[in-house]
Amino acid sequence: MNLFSLNPTPETSITNAKTPDGALQSLMSSSSSSQFPPLPWSSPDRLTISFAPDGTRISSYQSELFQSFQSLLSSEQIKTQVLNAFQTWAQHSAVNVGFTSDSGVQFGVSGSSQGDSRVGDIRIGAIPMANDVFAVSIKNDSLVAGTWSGDILFNSNKVFSSVTEFYSVELHEAGHVLGLDHSSEPLSVMNPTTLNSQIHSTDVARLRSLYGFRRLDNEDIGTKNNNSFDKATKFKNSGSLNGTIPLIVYGDIPGSTDVDYFELPPLSNYTGPIKFDLVTSGISLLRPKLSVFNESQQLLGTVSSSSIQGDRIQFTIPQAVIGESYFVKVEGADQSLYSLGSYALKATLEANLNVSAALVEKVLVEKYWQLKQEDVQKVFLSPQNFYFNQELFLNDTAATATRLNTSFPHFANQHYQGIGSFSYANDRDFYSFKTPSQFTVGNTLTVNLNTMENSKTVPKLLVMTANQTALPTNVLVNGNGQLTLQATNLQPNQTYFLRATSDVPTDQYTLGNYQFWVRFDRAWQVLPFLGQGSLNTFSEANRTKKHSLYVAETNMLHLSLTADRTSSRQMAQVWVTIYDSIGRPVFRALTVPGDTRTAKSVVIRPGSYTVFVSLADAPDGLDSSLNYTIRGMGITDPVGPEIVDPTKKPFKKVAPGDPNYVYPGNVISPQAFVVVTNNANITPPNLLKQPPFLNPNSWYWYTAWLTPEVPQLS
Repeated sequence: MNLFSLNPTPETSITNAKTPDGALQSLMSSSSSSQFPPLPWSSPDRLTISFAPDGTRISSYQSELFQSFQSLLSSEQIKTQVLNAFQTWAQHSAVNVGFTSDSGVQFGVSGSSQGDSRVGDIRIGAIPMANDVFAVSIKNDSLVAGTWSGDILFNSNKVFSSVTEFYSVELHEAGHVLGLDHSSEPLSVMNPTTLNSQIHSTDVARLRSLYGFRRLDNEDIGTKNNNSFDKATKFKNSGSLNGTIPLIVYGDIPGSTDVDYFELPPLSNYTGPIKFDLVTSGISLLRPKLSVFNESQQLLGTVSSSSIQGDRIQFTIPQAVIGESYFVKVEGADQSLYSLGSYALKATLEANLNVSAALVEKVLVEKYWQLKQEDVQKVFLSPQNFYFNQELFLNDTAATATRLNTSFPHFANQHYQGIGSFSYANDRDFYSFKTPSQFTVGNTLTVNLNTMENSKTVPKLLVMTANQTALPTNVLVNGNGQLTLQATNLQPNQTYFLRATSDVPTDQYTLGNYQFWVRFDRAWQVLPFLGQGSLNTFSEANRTKKHSLYVAETNMLHLSLTADRTSSRQMAQVWVTIYDSIGRPVFRALTVPGDTRTAKSVVIRPGSYTVFVSLADAPDGLDSSLNYTIRGMGITDPVGPEIVDPTKKPFKKVAPGDPNYVYPGNVISPQAFVVVTNNANITPPNLLKQPPFLNPNSWYWYTAWLTPEVPQLS
């Protein structure tokens, strides 16, 4: 039997397994997207991990991680074993996992899959599951909208026999979170039928195929290095600022023998205190050591950390000497597993500093480590209005496109990444790149774009050939600052263009910064068709269409809504709302003609639902018409078998052992949910009032996705 039951079959660990509380079922269908393996993280060098407080809501449960295993492990020991597991993987590749606090918001809340300040990218919790399940994880996948990606849930019903067993399970799940599937190698920690506590050479090779070797920082790549006083990286200080802003640099210690030196050049007429802060907390699990020297290389002081959760250590020079340089040495504090990881180093002239502590914290641990020092300083100089890699019309055409280089440490032309900005109305950014000489997965390109900061820009992307012909693209995710699209049938070893623009060049969602990744490691994927129809405002009967949604097994659904213009009307928008059997809305999304948009993935339980698609009234009162298409899928690697009442599973299999479910209207399907047109069974009172007409870009950024007065699915 699969010890981890990551894809339990209904006939084994679910239907036939009984507990006093009822039957057990997978929280997600195992039939929908298992053909697509977990993806590598876009920013593996800045992953974070948090431990949900006991009582945190997970679907219909409350997490009970710490109380469940207290007879074997204390709370701190649980954290230590989990962090040990992730750091064991991180030492072999370009991965950092930094410990961060957890606010206790419910699992899967709307937000970015990486970089949400309320929770870690990877969250650890526990809920009751089947007895033969140790733990389950949710793969990193752009289709997992919201904050579910990377989360790991232990079985709170499970009695672990030893600390080693607990650690081995976590090591296995951490591998899944980092993008590894199961392995048939008997000694692999990814083998689903054994419990191995040491990473095998095949595990290391597979991890490095995703992330490469341990990442060197920008000062140690190629012929460069900053491992001595004479090669120290200089803090870039603008004399006109006179120390009013902090000076921040980023680096990485890839192993216990590496050291990094930095030089703070002479500061004219300043005799106040200088403080150096070395931060790994929230960045990596490096246990850091900081040493400060004067211009004569005399040691002024050393500070070391003893924490395995990352740390913040500092050293202050009480009185600076006019005209004197100072040097800082960064290294691991010991030779342990925690002697490697990334960090941020800050130098401040304490007497002159005039920046809020909150802003400094944001820059230290969030999305700025890939920027030049000059761009980092922009955040402090203009906190409300700063733009990264601002090109000022220089890459507005294909002829002047910014050439993308393969991002280290990937193979040539396999992976690109960049940071840009829309800094003025009608700004457009062109990037050129070359396809690999041999595609690893079909001839498919995948682009992931995330907006940065609170700029709230709504991005649009085009993929173009060398002669600037736009390629058809398939939109998988488009909402809440995340855009994922694909193009296929690209030719090997050819130049293509990526054009980035904001959606509407005149509204409040026009300007802002963004980060993107161009990659060739994902197969072509089209969300399955669920339903379609035509809407118009010529009559009330045609303004709304109804579909039935039947759910046989609890699923996490990812849905997209596309509107195709059937008239020249620009001012039209269409809403899709899913209501449960008693008329409560559980999902809502909005799109506009010519666009595909998505909302937060939603966990939806067995039962009958009604899908209403409605055309909103335009403010000018003119009639509109359009066609719409709904696509979607259940997302796999389950959030674990959950205990449910069998009477709440209304749709049964055709026969024991048969893969097909029987749905109303004698609809036979192997899918765990289906959408049936014109068979809706409820008309909720909520729909008597038509959806409002509003700025669709506001809804794109609507953090709750459902209006505040709407009750959440219980």
